Parts: sequence; structure tokens; C-alpha cells
Amino acid sequence: MRYGHFDTARDEYVVERPDVPVSWTNYLGTKNLCTVISHAGGAYSYYKSSQYGRITRFRQNGVPLDRPGHYVYLRDAADGDYWSVSWQPVGKPLAADGVEGGATYTTRHGMGYTRFEASYKGVDASQTVFVPLDDDVEVWDVEVTNRSDVERRLTVGSYVEFSFHTITIDNQNLQMSLYASGSSYADGVIEYDFYYEPWTHHFFTSSEEPSSWDSLREEFIGPYRSESNPIAIERGHGSNRSATTQNHCGSLQHEIVLAPGETKRLVFLLGYGSRDEVGRAMRAKYADLTTVDVERARLRAYWAAKQDRLRIRTPHEGMNTMINTWTLLQAETCVQWSRFASFVEVGGRNGLGYRDTAQDVMSVIHSNPTKTRQRIVELLRAQTEAGYGLHLFDPAAFDPDAPTLPDVPSPTIVPTPDRASLIHGLEDTCSDDHLWLVPSVVEYVKETGDLGFLDEVIPFAEGTPGTVYEHLRRALDFSSQQVGPNGVALGLRADWNDCLNLGGGQTALVTFLHAWAVRAFLEVAEPLGRTDDVERYRAELDRIARVADTELWDGDWWIRGYTRDGVTIGSHQNAEGRIFLEHQAWPVIAGITSHERGTRSMDSVRELLGSPYGNHLNWPAFTQVDDTVGFVTRVYPGIKENAAIFSHPNAWPIIAEALLGRGDEAVQFYDAILPYHQNDNIEVRGAEPYAYVQFLYGRDHEWFGKAQNPWLTGTAGWMYTAVTKYVLGVRLTLDGLVVDPAIPHDWDGFEMRREWRGTVYDIEVRNPDRVSHGVRTLVVDGVDQDPAAPVTARPAGSQVHVVVTLGAR
Repeated sequence: MRYGHFDTARDEYVVERPDVPVSWTNYLGTKNLCTVISHAGGAYSYYKSSQYGRITRFRQNGVPLDRPGHYVYLRDAADGDYWSVSWQPVGKPLAADGVEGGATYTTRHGMGYTRFEASYKGVDASQTVFVPLDDDVEVWDVEVTNRSDVERRLTVGSYVEFSFHTITIDNQNLQMSLYASGSSYADGVIEYDFYYEPWTHHFFTSSEEPSSWDSLREEFIGPYRSESNPIAIERGHGSNRSATTQNHCGSLQHEIVLAPGETKRLVFLLGYGSRDEVGRAMRAKYADLTTVDVERARLRAYWAAKQDRLRIRTPHEGMNTMINTWTLLQAETCVQWSRFASFVEVGGRNGLGYRDTAQDVMSVIHSNPTKTRQRIVELLRAQTEAGYGLHLFDPAAFDPDAPTLPDVPSPTIVPTPDRASLIHGLEDTCSDDHLWLVPSVVEYVKETGDLGFLDEVIPFAEGTPGTVYEHLRRALDFSSQQVGPNGVALGLRADWNDCLNLGGGQTALVTFLHAWAVRAFLEVAEPLGRTDDVERYRAELDRIARVADTELWDGDWWIRGYTRDGVTIGSHQNAEGRIFLEHQAWPVIAGITSHERGTRSMDSVRELLGSPYGNHLNWPAFTQVDDTVGFVTRVYPGIKENAAIFSHPNAWPIIAEALLGRGDEAVQFYDAILPYHQNDNIEVRGAEPYAYVQFLYGRDHEWFGKAQNPWLTGTAGWMYTAVTKYVLGVRLTLDGLVVDPAIPHDWDGFEMRREWRGTVYDIEVRNPDRVSHGVRTLVVDGVDQDPAAPVTARPAGSQVHVVVTLGAR
């Protein structure tokens, strides 16, 4: 069934029916303030940290689906009828269901904003929610229009429920969260304060003086009611009461009169800071509606500039839509807000996952060099002297410039731990974390041209100094040391697949990742003239290739590894877990195997793991518990790591197939898991058709194809990389741009606009012979060049026209 459509002209996804099976969300905010908001108005906001900076409350896994939210209500004085601009929380019957007099609702999720539109009883209303680029406020731009032929007297009411700022205390410690915070009203601004921590305030205000207000949740909602039928909206005015205890909210009600055809515009603001220091100033600024328009235009220009740094036009409309807009947005969201703020994970953890962050940054260096550099520096600071990374860490703990809280004796302050206690030992180390760092740094240097970054001194987690180059060496050397007698990498606590730790045995995946990281390192070591390092790491690369050939090939695919007892996993000889997905592509990506073995392993992936919804993580599913294999054997078949379609590693076979020159097969893998293709299959998928999810239920489960845990997954970044750098084939060297596509043979070509180091490269690829791979000619600004050579970097400010023709030479 179809619930909405992609509006490519406006870079929006339009929800036409609001009664979708689950919440379809969007992320607002680019710096400090983040809001996670659903198509139905459910939402929560936080300042910097979803765990320690919570502004509004959210009840995860709730009934109804997503409560509370950031709501605007309308009440008609003529009959007392009321509704909400977003379908929920009031939930009026839908005209789409044939209900006479029913309401029409539309939600438009865009880049950095969400817009709700409602039409009911001759009144049209909209609520556009966004976070400006430079102010820590959430803006609600509300318009109400009288489409009837009589005068309408309406009350416009707003509502948010405030949260105690530390989410664990908010959820677990009512003694503190109820009694240590209060609210007050003055000058049109509701202030929510934390008495124990006088530096923390939130505020809610509007562009005009309200007719009434509420700052106590129970006064607004009323006993035995909910957000669906709050007493304050039902009676048409608030209580005008506040207190220094209990649950708090922000609600401002405005009485308006509209002549036929007249429109009224109001602005509501939710923000971080006190009334005196921030609230009044923000109210004054955004009461000027021109400012609202300017800030919305600035936000749109901000995202358009990111899109312009890499835009594609191919015969594949779904690829164009996702890469130009939604996959870029999702990848940027993961870099900006990490993993712990969604409608699934709602802030119970804080910090950065090492492997997640290191992978995320690779995809959007071109569109967000400042933030990706910040993340890379944070990763370097969380790398130990031994070379491994701290699996989950708080960047502030290792940042010498991190702000410190005022010295106030408050029970809500978490004691600052000693730095040494934050550095875990080998027993808690994942064998892959640090390896993702190396290609991320190399990609940053290739994108920016900042070779000097490699010589910057950034301390290790213990505080000892080291250049970035030394950090990379330490990462590679740690993996070189952590190998078994057969040369295969030790699994340590776990590798990428946390549920498959093989009892700490040995892992083919890390063996292959090590080779990939070494090859990336050589891309900078060779131009820098580090001849000793080049010789040493080339020898290490050769060693890994020999180990792969002799120890890890199983005839048709690569084995997954060995348990600590020496039992082979991921092999023909296994009854369960015979083949795994996550490592099959990496010998090709790392360049340590033959074309024959590469194609055979990809054929096995397609034959044994493939499905209409993407490739399964393993097959057959585990049904017998075996803790020497890992926790994966304690997961239901078809769910998450046990034979689900885990989205993240589905990108890697796309890359491998492209490198093997098999463009048809690469795009087949891409199409299978592409959310865009599930837009009219929501009764199966459930989740948003514009965002990748963590996993889809596998064929061993009755919910085969149902999607779970959207948005915060490394899938987005990797899919963006797989398409742009490998299928379309536009990759970077330190001083040049490579165009080496692997596309479906029935494409007649494609175009890409790529900004790189201040120069625009307009790339046109032609495919007259209908091949999948192979560059026959390369013409740069009208001049023939060696088709096997990169396009050399041009001076900033240039515009370069590149024409590539595919076909046999």
C-alpha cells in the first residue's frame, strides 16, 4: 500500500496518508540543537547530548505510537470542536477513508524541516518546524487560513512537555526530576529551570502575547486525559499557573478572528537558555516574520550547497533521488548526531561508537569537511598508545578544551572519572575498531589536500603526544601483532559483528580489513617518501594476501573464521552459519584476491544469501545455542545478526561487484535493499521508504521484509560511497580524480557534478556500446588524455568538463 511519494522538485517526502504503520521521522538541526520529529507530530529535542541535554520528553515504545510531541491545536469557538495541525494527537477521522466532513492531513519531510498541513471544516492550517543555522531554537511557523465564507473565531494552542535534562534521571528518579525543576511565566516566555543546576534552562514562547498559558502538564492535560483531549484545549484557555514542582510543559494559547479568506501567521519558539539571557531576545528576533523567512531560506541554501558538491543524473530515478537528497541527509545525520537519538534509542547512552563514527565520516567529507575533521580528531584522541580504539567513548573526556560545569555541589552532576579509568584493556577491545580510522584519515586528506594534517600532533587517550601519521602506524601495527600462529587476525572481544565473537577466536573479516587499511595507508606513505614504511607495509600486505589464500578460502566463498577451540565457522562443513555476508567483499576491496575468486564469492552471496529485500547476514540461521560461536546463537532466527537482512554490510558486495567490473550485478544488489523501491509495499516494509534501517526480518521469520530501526545506521554512508565512488566510479587520489564506472549495460550513460578543492568537475559518461565497465576514452576540456590516468587536480575556481566514453579500447 502507498502512503506517500517523493517530491524530487522540492527534495521532500510527502506523507499523504498519516495512518502509516509506524512513525516516519526526520531530523532537524545542524549544530547544537536537535529535534527528532515524526510525520504525526511526535517529537523530542535535545541540546548537544541526547542523554544529558534533553529538552522535551518522549515515551519510547508507547501506546499510542509516538507521544508526546510538538503540537499545535485549533479550537473553533462556535461549537467547541478542536483538532491538531498534525494528524496526531487529536486524530480526526480522515476524509481519505470516506468519512463525511473528515480531515485531510499532509506531512512534508524536507532537508532540515518538517511541515504539517491540515484541512478541516473550512480551515487550512500549517506548521513548519525547523532549527535555524545559528540559533539554538526550534521554530514553528504556523499559518491558519479561513477558507469558509463566514467569520471564524479560533483558538490556536501549542504544546510541548519538558523533560528533566538528564534522560536517565528523567526516567528513573522522580524524586529529583519532579522536585528539582520548576516553571514560570513572564513577558510571553515560559521558562523551565533546574534549581539544582542554575546554568540550565529551557524556554517556550511565541511571536505575540498569548491570551492564556500553561506550564504544568497536569493543568494542561487534566485528570484521566491525554494529549488527544487536553482539558485546556477543550475549554479554550489555559490555567495561567506555574509551580516549582511536578511535570512541566510549554503551552501558549492565542485567540484569533479570521474573516473569509484571511490568513493569520504565528511563530512559536522552543529553545535552550534562560528567559533573561536568550528567551526574550529570540522572541523579539522571530516576532519579525521576515526573519523567519530569511532563516528558512538560509537553511535551504545550506543544504543545497551540500547537495551541489556532488549531484548525479542517471537513468535510475531511485538512485538519483536517494543519492542527491535522502541518503546524503541520512549520512550527514549520522555524522552529526551519532547513534543514540531516535525513536528506538532515545538517549539512554552518550558518546561515540568508534567503528560507527570512523565509517560514517568517510561518506560526507566533501559535504561536511569541518564536522568530519572534528570527528576524526575525536577518534584520534580516543585511540590508545597500543593502537586500538576505545569502543564507546565520550569525546569531551579526551578534549582538553571541553567546557567544564560550574563548581556547584549538585546531586545531578556525574562525578568526573579519572582518565585512566576510561581506557579499557584488551579484554574489552574490538579487533576492528581502529582499522576503520586509517582509510577515514586518508580519505580526508585526499578530499581536502591537507597533507599537513598527517603531521599534526594529537595526543593518544593516555595523553601522550603523537602525529596523526603515527596514530595510523600504531593502528596497523596493533593488528599485525594480534594474529594467531596461522596468521589470521585474533577476534578479541568481537569484530564488526558484535554477536559473533567466536569466543575470542580468529576472524577473517579483520584479516581482510587489515589489508584494506594497509593499502589505504600506502596511498599517503608513498607520496610522502616514507620508504622504510612503504617497504614494511607492502610486505605486511603480501603476508595477509598469502594468509587469505591458504587459510580462509573455502572453495566457493571465504570462511568467517575459527572459534577459540579451532572450529571453522562459515564453511561448507557447517550445518548452521555456513556462509556469512560481512566479509565476502573485502578481499576484492582490499585487492588481495583474484578476479575468479572475487566473482565466485559474489555469486555465492547472491545464490545463498540473496533475497528481494537484500542479502541476509548469514545462512542457514542458527537454531542451536553455542556460546563458542557467540551470542548470535541466542537470537531468534531471522532477527538482527541471526540471518536477518542486516543493511550495513549490504553495501560492501556492491563495491566488490563494481571493482570486478560487473555493473549489472552491483546495481542488482543496490536495488534489492533500496528503500525507494518499497514505497508502495509499506504493508510489508512498515518503515520509511526514504531511509535505510538497521535490519529487515529475514526469510526465516514470519515478518520477512519488515524493516526495523531506521535512520541511525552506517548503511547510509556506505551506500552513498558504494554508488558515487564505485558504481559511478568517481574516486580521488592525492592529486587527481579517477573516473572508472561499473554500470548496468543498458544505461546510455550518466552525469555527475563534483566539487573538489574549490573546482567544479562536470563529468559526462557515455556508453554507446552498452557495456558495464571499461574506459575507452577520456577527454578533459576537449583534450584527449590517457584513459587509465586520473584527471589531475585543477586550480581552485576552475570549471572542468570531463567526458568519459566506455567500451573496449
